Amino acid sequence: MRVRLPSGARFTRDAWLLIAVSGVLSVTFYGIHNLLRVLYVLRLGHGPEYVGVFSASGALTYMAMGLPSGALGQRFGARKTMLVGGVIVVLGMLALPAAEYVPLTLRLTWPIATQVVLICGWSMVNVNIVPGLVAATAPESRGDVYAMNGAVRGLGTLAGTLVGGLLPGLFAGILGQTLGDPSPYGYGLWVAAVLSIAGIVPVALLRTARQSTTESSEAGAADPFPVALMAILAGHIFLVHGGWATLQAFGNAYMDTDLRLPASAIGLITGAAQLVSIGAALVTPRLARRTGEGWALLLSGLGMGLSLVPLALIPHWSTATFGRVGNLALEAMWLPALQVYQMERVGERWRSMAYGIVNTVMGLSFGTVSLAGGYIVAAGGYRAVFLVGAGLCVAASVVMGGMVRGERRAEKRAAPAPGETTAGWRRFAGD
Repeated sequence: MRVRLPSGARFTRDAWLLIAVSGVLSVTFYGIHNLLRVLYVLRLGHGPEYVGVFSASGALTYMAMGLPSGALGQRFGARKTMLVGGVIVVLGMLALPAAEYVPLTLRLTWPIATQVVLICGWSMVNVNIVPGLVAATAPESRGDVYAMNGAVRGLGTLAGTLVGGLLPGLFAGILGQTLGDPSPYGYGLWVAAVLSIAGIVPVALLRTARQSTTESSEAGAADPFPVALMAILAGHIFLVHGGWATLQAFGNAYMDTDLRLPASAIGLITGAAQLVSIGAALVTPRLARRTGEGWALLLSGLGMGLSLVPLALIPHWSTATFGRVGNLALEAMWLPALQVYQMERVGERWRSMAYGIVNTVMGLSFGTVSLAGGYIVAAGGYRAVFLVGAGLCVAASVVMGGMVRGERRAEKRAAPAPGETTAGWRRFAGD
């Protein structure tokens, strides 16, 4: 099959600015910060249970902020909401590495509190990027713009991960400390915070106007919210995102604690995975057009689960690499397909709410897996939690398979009518 990569020639100025926001914050948030935060917490003397609670606090905050972030974007506009969120992101990143300097009475709760602040801001930014891309892009270009956004996010994460892996060694040499001390990782986290300031600049340059509530209501007055479809889709998202979260929440700790890999090696493995994920995101639109977004979601979710099995069974850096590559590359295919699948099945007036629900479910899933996973690790080791993740992904694919079959049956039952191209999924959704 010949794959055509998406072209950015038809993207608007605002679309490119939003993609730039994704790119910059991917370097800092997804790359440097996500790589070093768990390693820093471990160096503070905390164990896997605390790592689980730490990760869960951020995920549950993201869950709680999903709908409010969408509502804020609809009420005040994406630009203002993302500007405030960007400032909060920077403050949250600056606060975490101060944990080793706060009074002893605060050292247990400080990392968790900073995670809550950081994720509040991150939700305000991230939840409004996709609806902003919808508003700034013609319908025929949306698959390509989602894929480009995913690829830039992967490229930024790759760069941030590689740089983040080198920073602790650099600061350890400057400070005269070892990689077992927390300060080299703390200084690396401060680098991420300072660089995040650059992510606020593209937001300030946005021109996208906020659509009025009246206009939005009139445009979609006859388009009810697809409750049944969103409920089933939420089940798929919860399961597949939970499977993906097992490696995201505990992968670095596993490679650090069980495999005894240095931060530079962990960064190199994650960087290789991000490099593959960039290509995976770019080919997703063409593959989805040939198979359909539903099949793309089913196959990518199933692949995520299968990629975790060797990692869970064989404790070696090669299987850790295979698992990380498969996990990130397939997630890079799953997320753009999900965005197109969800946005095309929800009326314009409901898009902010629907994407807020999607992010709420993702936060709930990540938080649940992180919280439970810490105790699973304590009882059965890191590899036990990866097997749980594989099972969740397989179950998610079963749910999506049911959705695909349901849509096909509904389309066959639907009487052909001129101009009625969405009858199938509307009947399946219960509208």
